[in-house]
Amino acid sequence: MRGLALVVALAAGTAGAAAAQRFIPLLQPGDAIPPIPLVAQDTRRFTFADLAGNAIAVSFVYTRCPDPRMCPLVSAKFARAQRAIGAAPIRLVILTLDPTYDTPRVLTRYGRGFGQNPRYWTLATGSPAAIEELAARFGIATSQTVPGSIVHTEAALIIGPDGRIARTIYGNAWTAEELVDYARATLPGQRAPFIALRAWLSAAMERCGAGGLALGGTAMLWLLAGAIAVVGYAFWLAFRSTVADDTS
Repeated sequence: MRGLALVVALAAGTAGAAAAQRFIPLLQPGDAIPPIPLVAQDTRRFTFADLAGNAIAVSFVYTRCPDPRMCPLVSAKFARAQRAIGAAPIRLVILTLDPTYDTPRVLTRYGRGFGQNPRYWTLATGSPAAIEELAARFGIATSQTVPGSIVHTEAALIIGPDGRIARTIYGNAWTAEELVDYARATLPGQRAPFIALRAWLSAAMERCGAGGLALGGTAMLWLLAGAIAVVGYAFWLAFRSTVADDTS
């Protein structure tokens, strides 16, 4: 019996270690959002599949966050973003990273403080396992060394109306208007050249290691002006060289 108990204990320990080291794949552009169950602030149960047909902007906060440059800033930007949506089929979702404390009632009170309009913006929670998996899938790293305080990375994700990841904006330097523009760019017939170009340039910057830098309209105009100046200068040099050859 003692030997059997030892085998069982070892097996349980091995299973526990395997579970602790379970690999959770990071979602990439084009990947579908897994049907992980969530609970909205009004206690309604839903998954991201229930929002199919809408472009969705997603981010993570926790209501007890004490740093105004982190979660409260993200929530304030979502509050502005909901006013920029208009009639477009765009929805905003903020998921809590503290599901044990952030119950639907707490989320309702938190949303009220930011003027949340449930028609456009959903605050959601879920089981600790569900939140942990979604955060990991979305590339959000978390650490909790002090009760009630969560250290985490930040990102905003755009999900297209087909339910697939369209892009990830790392950090929180993006503006509310940019968030809505990125979401709008995924809608059929809404891919305006200016928005598409800004999305392309931002994606290129992310691949070059500047993923935490959101690209605003002014910054994009400066980049375009710089690119045009470089191309114009190159043409001028080529033209001058051609003229010099002709006169020699």
